[in-house]
Amino acid sequence: MPRNVLIGILTAALACLLAVGGFAGMAAMLGAPDPADADRQAFEVVRGESFRQVASRLEEAGFIRSKTAFRLLGDVRDADRQLKAGYYSLSRSMAADQVLRQLISGGDQVRVTIPEGWEMAQIAMLMETKRLAGADQFLAGAADVAPHLARHAWLAALPPGATLEGFLFPDTYSVSGGALSVQSLIGMMLARFEEVAWQKIKDGSGNLSAFQIVTLASIVEREAVKPDERPLIAGIYLNRLRIGMKLGADPTVEYVLRRRQDATHNLTLADVSVDSPYNTYKYRGLPPGPIANPGLASIEATLAPAHSDYLYFVAKGDGAHAFSRTYGEQRSAQRRYQRHR
Repeated sequence: MPRNVLIGILTAALACLLAVGGFAGMAAMLGAPDPADADRQAFEVVRGESFRQVASRLEEAGFIRSKTAFRLLGDVRDADRQLKAGYYSLSRSMAADQVLRQLISGGDQVRVTIPEGWEMAQIAMLMETKRLAGADQFLAGAADVAPHLARHAWLAALPPGATLEGFLFPDTYSVSGGALSVQSLIGMMLARFEEVAWQKIKDGSGNLSAFQIVTLASIVEREAVKPDERPLIAGIYLNRLRIGMKLGADPTVEYVLRRRQDATHNLTLADVSVDSPYNTYKYRGLPPGPIANPGLASIEATLAPAHSDYLYFVAKGDGAHAFSRTYGEQRSAQRRYQRHR
């Protein structure tokens, strides 16, 4: 069917709708759901999603009053072909026409990639670099769970005093259509965590709660360089937890010191003696919370660790580790691989 004929039919459908419901009724259906609610929130249009699917989700989220009226409006404007994927800043005080204009214009696209294993302090600096939020404002927002409980009820499982460290899911985000508030930026990362990871961890695993799974996964994320070693490293830490042995994880000390090791700066005896509940050389068990934001692979490795009788490992200098069963084997491996360090 020619496009101009289709538009004519759809325009006629709108006219019929107006005739049946009256101008007031149509205006109500396309009006703002809540003119007093100007709070901006992130709404994602997923690549490949149809306009009908987007309209349904917009109605479910409360951004439009009627998906049917919105679809008719969008069909007249050929929205299905013009729809652009990305995150949009929407509020319930926006009329349907305003929402539609954002979705088809796309606005200025800002792509933000959060690498696996980044701390929320690093994410905060990235947000500032991208001019999406001030670093201090982002950190303050990520330290407060309460504003997100209404939309992400699973956060209630976090212990008192917990921050959102560990739950700002690493991914590439495309932010479009105007500036998002700090809470909306954080909300889109929490939504991705909920979508990708929460269902896998919500019931816990073994003796670990969901929060503890993310905590251990964050250590695995920071420790493992080679992907195939993640399950083995997770298994070693679980072996240590099971027998009451200290984790002795370098990344937990790095988290306290706010600096990472490199080829010329290794952890010293003074470093691993620092007094902090996050220092797993000093205190047994897991640290109080995640030390970074782990990716899905590290979470899955923690849920399905490799079973072994290893208790130790040492970096070989090429990204891989040498694994040992006894302290004697570990000392030999350390002498072999760390003699030039």
